[in-house]
Amino acid sequence: MLKMAETQAAALIEKLKSDPANAELLQNIGNIYYDAQQFPTAIDYYQRALKVEPKNAGVRTDMATAYWYTGNADTAIAEFQKSLSYEPNKPNTLFNLGIVQWQGKMDIDKAVATWQKLLDTNPNYEGKDKVLELIAQAKKHSSVKPGTPAKPLS
Repeated sequence: MLKMAETQAAALIEKLKSDPANAELLQNIGNIYYDAQQFPTAIDYYQRALKVEPKNAGVRTDMATAYWYTGNADTAIAEFQKSLSYEPNKPNTLFNLGIVQWQGKMDIDKAVATWQKLLDTNPNYEGKDKVLELIAQAKKHSSVKPGTPAKPLS
């Protein structure tokens, strides 16, 4: 997957040489590496894009998700929160923040509250059924006796 990402990103990286502060170009390169599951490299490009456009909630959310995939739940949550400071009701951010709060920090109450905010502020959210399913799963796990492992998301 790395080779494929490098091939896809090559032309964009070449353009970047003459326009190193192009946030869109940096984001697009980050997205290529993200899609190829090359999360540390994606994070690097997202950070560079955010130096140019620090209030870009979409890039910050993608970077937070990449941090989550590298096992860094705390940094992911901090970046999701920063993203929400710019766009408080951003559906993708709220969805992913809830996942990390639940799966990364085992904070079911916060995860459910985050997902509920997602549904309340985005009544036509296309993933509403998935969110309701996650809320039900999380609540079910909160009633599991301590020491009983939670079932992972499929």
